[in-house]
Amino acid sequence: MRISKIVNSLALALPVITIGLGFINETFFYFAYYAFALTAFIQFGIALFIILDNPKNVYIQLYFLGLLLTILVVFFSRFINLAWILPCILCVYLSIVIYASPPQKSSFMRAEWNDLVFINYEIDPKFLEKYVPKGTELDLWNGKCYLSLIGFMFENVRVLGFKIPFHVNFEEVNLRFYVKRNDKGIWKRGVVFIKEIVPKHAITFVANTLYNEHYQTLPMQHARTVSEKERHFSYRWKKGNTWNTIAATTHSDASPILENSEAEFITEHYYGYTISPRKKTVEYEVTHPRWHQYLVKNYSCTVDFETVYGNEFAFLQDIKPASCFVAKGSKITIESKQIV
Repeated sequence: MRISKIVNSLALALPVITIGLGFINETFFYFAYYAFALTAFIQFGIALFIILDNPKNVYIQLYFLGLLLTILVVFFSRFINLAWILPCILCVYLSIVIYASPPQKSSFMRAEWNDLVFINYEIDPKFLEKYVPKGTELDLWNGKCYLSLIGFMFENVRVLGFKIPFHVNFEEVNLRFYVKRNDKGIWKRGVVFIKEIVPKHAITFVANTLYNEHYQTLPMQHARTVSEKERHFSYRWKKGNTWNTIAATTHSDASPILENSEAEFITEHYYGYTISPRKKTVEYEVTHPRWHQYLVKNYSCTVDFETVYGNEFAFLQDIKPASCFVAKGSKITIESKQIV
């Protein structure tokens, strides 16, 4: 709603500025008509975005009802004078609705992470030391260092409150490890991504440019099937001429992730850390509720690690994963970044 307030303020300023300039040069009074029309068009766009985000918003529903009434009045000449009054009333009404709306926490992105397949490798912590951002340190579980390959669905994506056409639902596969940072006596537990793979070029551009991440765009596919007794999840991505696949079959019902478990350790990291072009450590927060998991019956991992992630990670080809679990997922937010 914060973005809507800013855009609406700019829209209202258009006719005001045009009329003000009209007292200097009367020609601008002629343009005031078009300024009013542009304001109405912008407000219609704002209302459309709001109703798409919340179809049950009664106040916006009333706005569209008033808009329909205005259009009908225009077609009845005996009420033509009302055609000038109703748009002004609509303009004032929608502005009141927008400005009276309670402020919401402004997140860079709101979305859902669903059906996350975690395949976890226990590796020598010395291997990851050069990837650890300054000010953070490796986060171990029971003395074990984990590297996780994760496939999941990124769904209902909104950037700064808006849905971007053709970028609302898509797959992601990432390779990550776990770190922590002491912030004035409070430990923040986070992740560092080796690489994140998505099928959308725009997502790669935004993430790499604004968050200094390591996204790559590749062809991707996914499958999710549900039966009475089990669920099946698979995520595929193509590098060169080879399709890589991770898949898991689980029980149908989800259960809480147990406290002090490996799954809890891996999922309960709420910060992302990257290194900026100036070699500064970048931190951003990821919020989501505690997840449930589907108990895994069997899983498979057919990945050419050397081709996808480089020579350094070729050794993963010969290592048996330490574990696999599937998290149900939830709504998430990604907050603005900061230098630490």
